[in-house]
Amino acid sequence: MAFAVPVWLAVQEELLAQNEAECGASSCFDTFDDEALFQLFNLSRPCILFIADAVRIRMKDATPKKSQLPVDEMVMVALNYYAHGVSTTAVLQKAGLRQTDCPTTVVGTISGVIAGMSDVFISFPLTLDARTNVALKIEKFCEIPNVLGVLAAAHFKIRASPYEKDAFRSFINALGYTSVVSQIICDCDGNILSVEKCCVGGTFEQEMWDSSFKGREMQEDLHSPFWLIGKSSDDLLSFNVFYSCFLALLSTIYTHTQKI
Repeated sequence: MAFAVPVWLAVQEELLAQNEAECGASSCFDTFDDEALFQLFNLSRPCILFIADAVRIRMKDATPKKSQLPVDEMVMVALNYYAHGVSTTAVLQKAGLRQTDCPTTVVGTISGVIAGMSDVFISFPLTLDARTNVALKIEKFCEIPNVLGVLAAAHFKIRASPYEKDAFRSFINALGYTSVVSQIICDCDGNILSVEKCCVGGTFEQEMWDSSFKGREMQEDLHSPFWLIGKSSDDLLSFNVFYSCFLALLSTIYTHTQKI
């Protein structure tokens, strides 16, 4: 091919120009200081930018609709909705939207993209070597052997209709607000190893554990000799000695992630 080199150079120049444009592009999050970001999204700036970058890569090949917002603004609307259970006025105005514009459609689009990445970011250690490596890291953190992770209930605030009294009560959690809750498992680095299906906020942790896939696997000794740190399975109102370790480990993980 006589023009192979010129064509190659032209392609490289185009790619470099695109990369420079992407690197230099401003984000809708830039106008918020760190405190405002946390109030609006309950996330730190590095975490938000990581999510935005991951979603942008996934949506890059999608054919955008004419009315579609820029990806960063769609992520902004979605994260705000996740944090508060409703879209706040400040974020909608920033995106040029109103409540009548059905921002939940944007939330649904971003949720679908993020859900599609779950197998990339949520992975339970399946091989013996992988489980051993996770357990060794946790043992180094808190001196408890053979622990695969910390078991916890993650509540996500929602707005439930007060007109359906029975349903409304089921969403009220122990902290007094309405939510949905999911059982999660994470390691000492803050990596999420498992997420179970959402339940109403008033669901007892024991009930979630008994009906969860990981709960059944542990009861069948599929991951023996490894185990999880969590609430005592014998009494919903009492905590065994390992739960104290659980709280200590959670505190350590939180302190560690705050430094990142």
